[in-house]
Amino acid sequence: MPEKKILIIHPYDRTTSFLDRIKNHLQSKFKSEVHYFSVKPNDESHKQCLERIRVHPSNGLIIFLGHGRSDKLYGSKADEYSLFASEDAAIEFPQKYYYNDNFINESNINVFNRKKVFCLACNSGEKVAQFAFEYGVSSFLGFGDIPTSEGEFKERGVSVSGEVVKMMKTELTYIIKTALAYSISKNSNFEDMLNIIRFIANQRIADVLVNQKHLKERNLLADYLYYLKKDAMVVGERNLNLIS
Repeated sequence: MPEKKILIIHPYDRTTSFLDRIKNHLQSKFKSEVHYFSVKPNDESHKQCLERIRVHPSNGLIIFLGHGRSDKLYGSKADEYSLFASEDAAIEFPQKYYYNDNFINESNINVFNRKKVFCLACNSGEKVAQFAFEYGVSSFLGFGDIPTSEGEFKERGVSVSGEVVKMMKTELTYIIKTALAYSISKNSNFEDMLNIIRFIANQRIADVLVNQKHLKERNLLADYLYYLKKDAMVVGERNLNLIS
């Protein structure tokens, strides 16, 4: 049976469950080509995922959906994880309190060697992208800051309503799933995919400003959609086709 050329990686975390919309859309359009790996909240699943990345064909595409920061990508987070959970509880029920906030980093990012990667995670266009490039990634598309919860906006000194957060998630998933589906169907290269993301983001920004006047915070939402497309970047070979 031929190897599926699209690998979608999504570490379990209920705060990123909305990203399932992207996975579902791609599976519906490219079912025979998509392998979906939902990373479970345990060490073994993370280990299996890294091995799955290693064996993914270099002419295929890896799509990472999840949390990250400038120097690493996060893994799974169990529903009951808490900074305030007792050490005894975490030892007795490791899967209930599991959290891997250091899944892919400089020490193991060579797993992307000779791979093509689309990485939808906060600040993945910074050190993570540079590490990937230094360790031999073929092409890597990463992003800047992408707040998608009231808490994440608050950490940035911005107070927003729940409606804005909901719309941010809706617009983000629409832009990404549409750009990915179009780019894969056309077998675009990374440079073209980046331009498609920017084009669709511009359309959505215009719609928010012109047609969402009931939303008092529409300018704020438009700003963050602008940052989404402005901070997206490609390292490595920009002219490589997604599937080839």
